[in-house]
Amino acid sequence: MSTVSVRDDVKSHEIIERRAAPAIIVLGAQRSGTTIIATAIGAHPAVALLNEERHGAMFRIVGGKIPAVKLCTPSQVQIDRRWNPIYHLLFSVDWILHRVAYRVPRSRISLRDMTRQTELMAVCLIREPSASLDALRRREKWPERAFRDTLRRCYRTFEQLRTEPRIQTCVVSYDRFMRDPETQLRKLCDWLGLPFDRAMLDAPKLNPYYPERSFRADKVSAVPEFGHREEDPELAALRRDYEALLARAL
Repeated sequence: MSTVSVRDDVKSHEIIERRAAPAIIVLGAQRSGTTIIATAIGAHPAVALLNEERHGAMFRIVGGKIPAVKLCTPSQVQIDRRWNPIYHLLFSVDWILHRVAYRVPRSRISLRDMTRQTELMAVCLIREPSASLDALRRREKWPERAFRDTLRRCYRTFEQLRTEPRIQTCVVSYDRFMRDPETQLRKLCDWLGLPFDRAMLDAPKLNPYYPERSFRADKVSAVPEFGHREEDPELAALRRDYEALLARAL
């Protein structure tokens, strides 16, 4: 099993060996449902998934399982940017912390750094935009423009990943997943090259932060998947980007 050179936070990106098999990465904006999707994938017996691990530890997993990690974008991982220690100074200023911190990747390795180690299979999660924005507003103390910019940057990342030579992408709709989890998981397993395992349906009970008895279809947005009109031009642009991604989702 190959390893990653992780001598300190600054040099975590110095990856020195390569794996033969692809690794799985679950990506999505904050509050878009990444945890429940990642939990389902992590429940598969062939996968070893780390939640929000930002130093490359998934490349040190032993036992023959497929390494995987869940990270949010843009706030935790980005295509070609990684954490810089100078950001600690920026985050000591409250005004900066609440207005631009979401743009700064916390991961010590970028997605391109990861591809120096192995190819990636990126599960790109999207959620109906108005529901995503509402969830962000309930949780974060950011200005409204930061919520919208988070989704804009996330969608842009998903589009850019299609041009990355060592990254395969699969778009998953949170709303479709919550509405019919087994069908979506079977499709996702086909894409990952794994047999479906019913243990994945235990994801709500295994969710480390928000355990539930079952998948909650009441969290599915009532907004139509396509054709919803937005009066706000900025939201309308976000929805167009979302629908372009949704058109190629499982």
